[in-house]
Amino acid sequence: MEVLALIPARSGSKSIKDKNIRMIAGKPMLVHSIEHALASKLVTRVILSTDSEEYARIGREAGAEVPFIRPAEFAEDDSLDIDVFEHALRWLKENEGYEPDVIVHLRPTFPTRDPADIDKVIELLLDHPEADCVRSVAEAKDTPFKMWFVDPGDPDDGDFDLKTSQNGVEENNKTGEIGIIKPVISIPGTESCSMPRQALPKAYLQNACIDVIRTETITEKHSMTGDMVLGYLMKDDCDIDYEEDLKRADAILRK
Repeated sequence: MEVLALIPARSGSKSIKDKNIRMIAGKPMLVHSIEHALASKLVTRVILSTDSEEYARIGREAGAEVPFIRPAEFAEDDSLDIDVFEHALRWLKENEGYEPDVIVHLRPTFPTRDPADIDKVIELLLDHPEADCVRSVAEAKDTPFKMWFVDPGDPDDGDFDLKTSQNGVEENNKTGEIGIIKPVISIPGTESCSMPRQALPKAYLQNACIDVIRTETITEKHSMTGDMVLGYLMKDDCDIDYEEDLKRADAILRK
């Protein structure tokens, strides 16, 4: 059973400059994920996918393989995970004849994970041959039943405005009218947005810690999830996006 841990770490980041190599508890952030993968009992290979020679050097010194430098077209702000993973699998097959059975997606922005959870998530997928993927989740602090988005219009009427839907309020964060809003999700036959929180179903947020995916889910279904996704519940939600997240992760690791 070949289990490949792939750690995608591009050099560009808008929220925090060079986020993936910022020092946390005395180590560049991506090094923590490499060490987590190497500590796994079931992972058989650890590869860092990066567009940066500097990141590649740091990754190799930490024990990861960096057999290729990721093309710039797959390292943009809007690059999709599926493109990164398809590129890696394609390169490995064409250049090495290597095809893993399972892919473990470890984002470098979660430096506080427990390596034991990696093995538990892998085992969960292997125990359920009907599943395409397992994603780690944490209980959501806010319920989506009380969330709204700005109505982007009807695509069938030719007035669908994705930018309006994504941005909602203008970038200067002014308060005031933003247009027609619609519930993100609702329970049929009810006015979910007006129900007590306790009466609503629990919701779970993917916490960006561990995804385990069958290779054919990526190569044949061209998907990072597939059709059947199992959840692995975790208490932690420590994905790093902002400076305050860095400080929190550093404090956790130093304990």
